[in-house]
Amino acid sequence: MSAPSTSLASPPPLTRLYDLQLEQLTHDESFHKDVVILPLADRIKHMALHNAKYVGYFVDAVDAGDDCRFQAVLTDAFIITLATANTLNQNIGHALEAAGAQVTDLRSLSAALKNGPGRAVDGPFDFVKAYARAAGLLAKACESWDHMEDVPYVAIMRTTNIDLFKLIVAEAALRSLDLEALFRTRLRFIERRSIFHPTLSAGRS
Repeated sequence: MSAPSTSLASPPPLTRLYDLQLEQLTHDESFHKDVVILPLADRIKHMALHNAKYVGYFVDAVDAGDDCRFQAVLTDAFIITLATANTLNQNIGHALEAAGAQVTDLRSLSAALKNGPGRAVDGPFDFVKAYARAAGLLAKACESWDHMEDVPYVAIMRTTNIDLFKLIVAEAALRSLDLEALFRTRLRFIERRSIFHPTLSAGRS
């Protein structure tokens, strides 16, 4: 009797980006119930407000020359892009592939983006301006949703979230930051603030 055929299509392997989205989802469902229970429209607005807040924080960090503060805000902004993608039912890896990206794991993507076009003469403020523009487009999509305007606001939300994600990953690469390590350290810090942390975080590193 011949061995079973292995030519049938099997589920694609999980990419590192997918794993990060799943880790973010697990974290949010355990430690951010206040946001998770919101209606979808309100959850996206919450993410848009986070992005607006970070624009101001980035400006303050650049003005003060505070690289540690900038790194902390960049990490939080990365977390919000993952949470936004999960809210939008957006697979970041698949979205990047559809846009022509050759890699969808974080380390390879960081290397690819780092080797792309560099910042303009404004240095870090070039990043801040690009981040602000994308954050503004996400806010506009939320406003369009409220007004029921005849625009593809979901597509706009997904596109702007990918733009924010790529900006953040590229900036982290330019600064030689281990974004994945920063991501996990930040999640663990947030989780320890909950009285249920010992139980909900059991088995995590």
